[in-house]
Amino acid sequence: MSELDQNNSVNNGVNPSLQKEGKESNQQISNAKKKEKKVKVEKEKKKRVDDSFIIILPEKVKSLRAKIENRIIEILKEESLINEKELILKLIARDPEIKEYYVKTQDISYLQFILWDMAKRKIIYKAKILGDRKHVYFFLPEQLEQIKDKVIKAPKE
Repeated sequence: MSELDQNNSVNNGVNPSLQKEGKESNQQISNAKKKEKKVKVEKEKKKRVDDSFIIILPEKVKSLRAKIENRIIEILKEESLINEKELILKLIARDPEIKEYYVKTQDISYLQFILWDMAKRKIIYKAKILGDRKHVYFFLPEQLEQIKDKVIKAPKE
């Protein structure tokens, strides 16, 4: 095998160690191009900010998830800083389809999942009151101004 390497280097007129360095530099260049492409795609995603309005109409939506999200926003518009338990109870009481789902399954984990997902996507905010480790409270982003003077610690953006 070493004879083949020597023959190749003799035939090509290039030192095998230089060939390896060339391959490594080509790989580094391709990795750099991939990173540049990723950065470009991420910038395009940021530029593609959704320019449509978001409307709350639980009567018009078909899916259960959409009904739940719309009702959550409705409840939070009426009452700021509501804890998770109260929010879920009002959610079940307010919409017959959500109530029917709860009666069939006797499970609130799907409702909790949607609530937490909305908080993760920053559609709603969640907060904890100092000293009350057990309860999590939810509010809308536009209600932040009302409670801003009471905020001690804010999440990193």
